Amino acid sequence: MLNNISFFLLLIFFLYVAVFTIYFSIIVAASFINFKKKQKTPLKREYKNLIVIIYSHNNEKTIVNLLEQLNKQDYPKGNYQIHIILDNCTDDSSNRLEFVGGAKLWRLSDDMPLGRDKAISWLLENLMSFKKVDGYVFLNANRIVKTDFLSTINESLQENKVVVGSTEIFLEDADYYEKVWSNVNTYNSNIMKLGRSRLGLAVPIDSDITAITHDVLEKVQCIDFKDANSELKYSFLLTSVNYPPKFVPEIKTYVSSMDYELRRPDFTFKMNLFYHCFNIKAIFNIKFAEFLFSLFKPNPIILIAMLVIIGTYSFNYYFLFDFPWSVFLAIVLAIAFGLSIYKTNLYIKPLFYLLACPFYTLSDTICGLTIFKKIFKFKKKKQEIDIEKITVPVSVTNGRNVFSCTMDLISEGGFKKAIFRYKNKKQETVQSYVRMCDAVKNISDILEQHGFRMKICQSCAYFSPKIDGTNNMVKGYCNQKAVEDANCAEFPETLLWSSCQYYIPQEVNNVIDISSYIKNR
Repeated sequence: MLNNISFFLLLIFFLYVAVFTIYFSIIVAASFINFKKKQKTPLKREYKNLIVIIYSHNNEKTIVNLLEQLNKQDYPKGNYQIHIILDNCTDDSSNRLEFVGGAKLWRLSDDMPLGRDKAISWLLENLMSFKKVDGYVFLNANRIVKTDFLSTINESLQENKVVVGSTEIFLEDADYYEKVWSNVNTYNSNIMKLGRSRLGLAVPIDSDITAITHDVLEKVQCIDFKDANSELKYSFLLTSVNYPPKFVPEIKTYVSSMDYELRRPDFTFKMNLFYHCFNIKAIFNIKFAEFLFSLFKPNPIILIAMLVIIGTYSFNYYFLFDFPWSVFLAIVLAIAFGLSIYKTNLYIKPLFYLLACPFYTLSDTICGLTIFKKIFKFKKKKQEIDIEKITVPVSVTNGRNVFSCTMDLISEGGFKKAIFRYKNKKQETVQSYVRMCDAVKNISDILEQHGFRMKICQSCAYFSPKIDGTNNMVKGYCNQKAVEDANCAEFPETLLWSSCQYYIPQEVNNVIDISSYIKNR
């Protein structure tokens, strides 16, 4: 019995290695081949109206130089704006930026810095009402850009809705750790990200250099740039609504190794993300499914180690896939890895730094596992362990009667779900969601399929959502007074699960229809 289990596990192990060996080889091959056909006649250039958003907290050393570079872009001045958030800066950033000019400065002055995610969400809430804006460029204050930076972004946004740029790190008094990740960054950009881009596959968002079109932000109604985990989760949200982020290596930014901050998603978080996102619906979205399974991809060095283990076993003992299979896969993997090294020009010393990466990754992964955190009593981040739950009253109607019910809103590990309750019956969301508004919408859709409607703000014609990436779109505005009184400009805030006597179905979605509905009600 034990031998059968061992044989089965080794078979799964072999198939895993075989699949990702072929997967890695295809990505390497794609990094050499540009599948995009060249246009016989160049397309007429269209200059999009762009807003560049830069978050800064005491970045005086780099932000002034960045603003000067953005002011010198070979892009029409009338087609882009620069907005800089100065989050509780205690240095001389504000005065120096005022002297340079060319940017709108947003000064936040509280006891503590608001943070990039909340600050950008707050600014977007003010900017989304701007007319004739085609896209937003999110840029780290520590970057250096060339004069064609915005022109390259403009060309990329002609064909793609969400684009992620490349980061080139120049070493400045770098230590061993910084040299390792600098070479890893070079390898990932030139092979993994480029290969995925040319195959039309999604890449994780990098909030240090990302551009998103206005219509995408209007649809998803949030950003999530808090940390590496949030960026990965946000990337899956964009991919799920068919806006997979695309890596564009021509969009270049430069940063000193002294200013560069490495951000990597936790292994436990990635497994948690897979658990919450994996479902039958996801499988039929090919790009989303591939992106989901790519969370399991191993480092090519680790793949080689796995093949050595399998080859040693199959050489000494009977195995369904005997020794020549292991040799064949090893040859394929060695050729692919060799070609990738050739393309990135990582020789001798840089290669040594690259080969050291798996040891750092393995140690981080082990330390990130829940069991080891418990054994060594590592302190988890609050958002990883908190389970928050609130129960709210909701009204449901079948068109004749109104029923008083409740709904549990649950946040666990950064993922949201809702449970609708009526007496001893309950209905749970079909999956966990990135945003609470999507979980509540799923409950509403399920009830409507059974002939019921939740009389809440989210499904009311007077309701308009509030862009706020920090609270998962749970707030919005009630336009009831403004619609019924043309001279009223009051838009009070409300929660999407709230309700009131003025509820009107969302299908009644314009002033004329609302007026007719009110008269006939």
